[in-house]
Amino acid sequence: MKFSIYFVLLKLFKSYQKCVGITTHGVRAVILNKKNEVLLVKHTYTAGWHFPGGGVDKGESPRQAIVRELKEEVAVTPINSPQIIDCYLNFYLGVHDIVTLYIIKEFQIEEFKRNKEIAEAKWFPITELPLDVSKATKKRVAEIFLGQKKVDERW
Repeated sequence: MKFSIYFVLLKLFKSYQKCVGITTHGVRAVILNKKNEVLLVKHTYTAGWHFPGGGVDKGESPRQAIVRELKEEVAVTPINSPQIIDCYLNFYLGVHDIVTLYIIKEFQIEEFKRNKEIAEAKWFPITELPLDVSKATKKRVAEIFLGQKKVDERW
Protein backbone atom coordinates (compact mmCIF):
# COMPACT_ATOMS: atom_id res chain seq x y z
CA MET A 1 0.00 0.00 0.00
CA LYS A 2 1.46 3.34 -1.05
CA PHE A 3 1.69 5.98 1.69
CA SER A 4 0.36 9.34 0.59
CA ILE A 5 -0.43 12.80 1.93
CA TYR A 6 -4.01 12.15 0.84
CA PHE A 7 -4.35 9.36 3.40
CA VAL A 8 -2.82 11.49 6.18
CA LEU A 9 -5.27 14.32 5.46
CA LEU A 10 -8.15 11.84 5.29
CA LYS A 11 -7.27 10.46 8.74
CA LEU A 12 -7.05 13.98 10.20
CA PHE A 13 -10.42 14.92 8.71
CA LYS A 14 -12.03 11.70 9.98
CA SER A 15 -10.61 12.37 13.47
CA TYR A 16 -12.24 15.81 13.41
CA GLN A 17 -15.55 14.31 12.26
CA LYS A 18 -15.41 11.76 15.08
CA CYS A 19 -14.78 14.49 17.69
CA VAL A 20 -17.76 16.58 16.62
CA GLY A 21 -20.06 13.58 15.97
CA ILE A 22 -20.61 13.99 12.23
CA THR A 23 -22.23 11.17 10.26
CA THR A 24 -21.18 11.09 6.61
CA HIS A 25 -23.03 9.78 3.57
CA GLY A 26 -21.28 7.69 0.94
CA VAL A 27 -22.34 6.03 -2.29
CA ARG A 28 -21.12 2.91 -4.11
CA ALA A 29 -22.17 1.29 -7.37
CA VAL A 30 -22.43 -2.25 -8.63
CA ILE A 31 -21.68 -1.80 -12.33
CA LEU A 32 -22.65 -4.94 -14.21
CA ASN A 33 -21.74 -5.49 -17.88
CA LYS A 34 -23.41 -7.82 -20.39
CA LYS A 35 -20.84 -10.57 -19.63
CA ASN A 36 -22.02 -10.71 -15.98
CA GLU A 37 -18.87 -9.01 -14.76
CA VAL A 38 -18.63 -6.29 -12.09
CA LEU A 39 -16.31 -3.31 -12.27
CA LEU A 40 -14.09 -3.06 -9.19
CA VAL A 41 -11.43 -0.53 -8.26
CA LYS A 42 -8.18 -0.57 -6.33
CA HIS A 43 -7.60 2.64 -4.40
CA THR A 44 -4.26 4.38 -4.01
CA TYR A 45 -4.76 4.70 -0.24
CA THR A 46 -6.14 1.33 0.93
CA ALA A 47 -5.73 -2.33 0.05
CA GLY A 48 -8.13 -4.58 -1.83
CA TRP A 49 -10.75 -4.33 -4.57
CA HIS A 50 -13.92 -2.32 -3.97
CA PHE A 51 -17.04 -1.06 -5.73
CA PRO A 52 -16.42 2.43 -7.14
CA GLY A 53 -17.99 5.36 -5.30
CA GLY A 54 -17.30 8.07 -2.77
CA GLY A 55 -18.81 10.77 -0.61
CA VAL A 56 -21.93 12.86 -1.08
CA ASP A 57 -20.97 16.53 -1.31
CA LYS A 58 -22.90 19.35 0.36
CA GLY A 59 -25.98 20.27 -1.70
CA GLU A 60 -25.82 17.02 -3.66
CA SER A 61 -28.25 14.10 -3.62
CA PRO A 62 -26.89 10.56 -3.31
CA ARG A 63 -27.95 9.85 -6.90
CA GLN A 64 -26.11 12.95 -8.15
CA ALA A 65 -23.08 11.90 -6.09
CA ILE A 66 -22.85 8.40 -7.59
CA VAL A 67 -23.12 9.78 -11.13
CA ARG A 68 -20.32 12.30 -10.38
CA GLU A 69 -18.11 9.77 -8.58
CA LEU A 70 -18.37 7.21 -11.39
CA LYS A 71 -17.42 9.81 -13.98
CA GLU A 72 -14.46 11.01 -11.88
CA GLU A 73 -13.17 7.60 -10.79
CA VAL A 74 -13.80 5.19 -13.66
CA ALA A 75 -15.12 7.29 -16.60
CA VAL A 76 -18.56 5.61 -16.44
CA THR A 77 -21.76 7.49 -17.26
CA PRO A 78 -25.05 5.71 -16.48
CA ILE A 79 -27.57 5.76 -19.35
CA ASN A 80 -30.55 5.46 -17.01
CA SER A 81 -31.01 6.76 -13.48
CA PRO A 82 -29.05 4.53 -11.05
CA GLN A 83 -31.34 2.28 -8.99
CA ILE A 84 -30.90 1.90 -5.24
CA ILE A 85 -30.21 -1.62 -4.00
CA ASP A 86 -30.07 -0.77 -0.28
CA CYS A 87 -28.53 1.43 2.42
CA TYR A 88 -25.96 0.25 4.95
CA LEU A 89 -24.15 1.51 8.05
CA ASN A 90 -20.37 1.68 7.88
CA PHE A 91 -17.89 2.60 10.61
CA TYR A 92 -14.60 3.83 9.12
CA LEU A 93 -11.74 5.58 10.93
CA GLY A 94 -14.03 6.27 13.88
CA VAL A 95 -16.82 7.88 11.84
CA HIS A 96 -20.32 6.57 11.16
CA ASP A 97 -21.07 6.56 7.43
CA ILE A 98 -24.34 5.76 5.69
CA VAL A 99 -23.62 3.96 2.39
CA THR A 100 -26.21 3.94 -0.39
CA LEU A 101 -25.56 1.14 -2.89
CA TYR A 102 -26.76 1.47 -6.48
CA ILE A 103 -26.86 -0.92 -9.43
CA ILE A 104 -26.06 0.17 -12.97
CA LYS A 105 -26.52 -2.14 -15.94
CA GLU A 106 -26.63 0.33 -18.84
CA PHE A 107 -23.80 2.80 -19.16
CA GLN A 108 -21.26 4.45 -21.40
CA ILE A 109 -17.61 3.99 -20.52
CA GLU A 110 -14.48 5.78 -21.63
CA GLU A 111 -10.90 4.61 -21.23
CA PHE A 112 -9.89 4.43 -17.56
CA LYS A 113 -7.05 6.72 -16.51
CA ARG A 114 -5.28 6.25 -13.19
CA ASN A 115 -5.95 9.18 -10.86
CA LYS A 116 -5.11 10.35 -7.32
CA GLU A 117 -7.70 8.00 -5.75
CA ILE A 118 -7.92 5.04 -8.13
CA ALA A 119 -4.83 3.01 -9.04
CA GLU A 120 -6.65 0.40 -11.13
CA ALA A 121 -10.11 -0.53 -12.42
CA LYS A 122 -10.91 -4.00 -13.71
CA TRP A 123 -13.88 -6.20 -14.67
CA PHE A 124 -14.35 -9.48 -12.75
CA PRO A 125 -16.88 -12.30 -13.29
CA ILE A 126 -19.26 -12.33 -10.31
CA THR A 127 -18.24 -15.91 -9.51
CA GLU A 128 -14.48 -15.21 -9.79
CA LEU A 129 -13.74 -12.23 -7.56
CA PRO A 130 -10.07 -11.56 -6.73
CA LEU A 131 -8.67 -12.98 -3.49
CA ASP A 132 -8.07 -9.50 -2.08
CA VAL A 133 -11.62 -8.23 -2.65
CA SER A 134 -12.94 -6.22 0.29
CA LYS A 135 -15.17 -8.05 2.76
CA ALA A 136 -18.11 -5.69 2.07
CA THR A 137 -17.81 -6.06 -1.71
CA LYS A 138 -17.70 -9.85 -1.43
CA LYS A 139 -20.79 -9.86 0.85
CA ARG A 140 -22.78 -7.60 -1.48
CA VAL A 141 -21.97 -9.71 -4.57
CA ALA A 142 -23.03 -12.86 -2.69
CA GLU A 143 -26.31 -11.23 -1.60
CA ILE A 144 -27.21 -9.63 -4.93
CA PHE A 145 -26.12 -12.30 -7.39
CA LEU A 146 -25.58 -15.58 -5.54
CA GLY A 147 -28.72 -15.71 -3.40
CA GLN A 148 -27.01 -15.33 -0.03
CA LYS A 149 -29.35 -13.96 2.65
CA LYS A 150 -28.60 -10.45 3.92
CA VAL A 151 -27.48 -10.88 7.53
CA ASP A 152 -27.39 -7.28 8.78
CA GLU A 153 -27.37 -3.61 7.79
CA ARG A 154 -23.61 -3.16 8.22
CA TRP A 155 -21.50 -2.46 5.17
